[in-house]
Amino acid sequence: MADSNDVPQLEALSSPLGALISSVGRGVAEAQRELDAATIEQIRELYASDEDLAVELQRIGYRPTWYHIPEAEAEIAVALSITSEERTDGRTRLKMYGAPLDASYTNRFAYSLTAQSRLKFRVVPVPPSPQAEALVVVPAVVGKTVGDARALLSAIGVPHRFTDGAKDVSLVTSASAEPGTLLPRGTELLLTVKDAGGGKLPASGSITRSPLLETAPAETRK
Repeated sequence: MADSNDVPQLEALSSPLGALISSVGRGVAEAQRELDAATIEQIRELYASDEDLAVELQRIGYRPTWYHIPEAEAEIAVALSITSEERTDGRTRLKMYGAPLDASYTNRFAYSLTAQSRLKFRVVPVPPSPQAEALVVVPAVVGKTVGDARALLSAIGVPHRFTDGAKDVSLVTSASAEPGTLLPRGTELLLTVKDAGGGKLPASGSITRSPLLETAPAETRK
């Protein structure tokens, strides 16, 4: 049993029972958000890569798996206490508090602990939502020929447009969005090209990125 000197310490350890339960819910929500963020990051990394394997995965429409936490079951050992509060209208309200039963608590208050805390949850793969399925991600196309870029963009459903006079053998020198960018709905990817016979492709450090389609000039670069 706890003596009177330990009461302030017991109150400091205690939290409303509802707060303990809601903290578990917040933890599950945060875990789900981290899972979703990790999947989106994997999608961006995949489409930002111009490696042969990544390009082939893009062509077949491969997307990293989405995961979902369908349920979480918590069994938390706590010491329950009930306190009363005087309300302004003179009525008394009872509140239930719970204190975690860790080694410090059991030693300090000579509490006999026979239960144990458990947290069970499942993480399962799920099909992407229609919104996630409709995500349009820009692949790495700068440095490819117009023919190769067109084939890749068409295969993965990225709306795009080349500057006037683009030939299949012309080289893509810049794009209106970086690889891995999530393209806004209704936006086209604008690709600027250079005739392969007119010289070498500029060094990667000198390639400039055009603004988005709405503000990009439609002039042809030769």
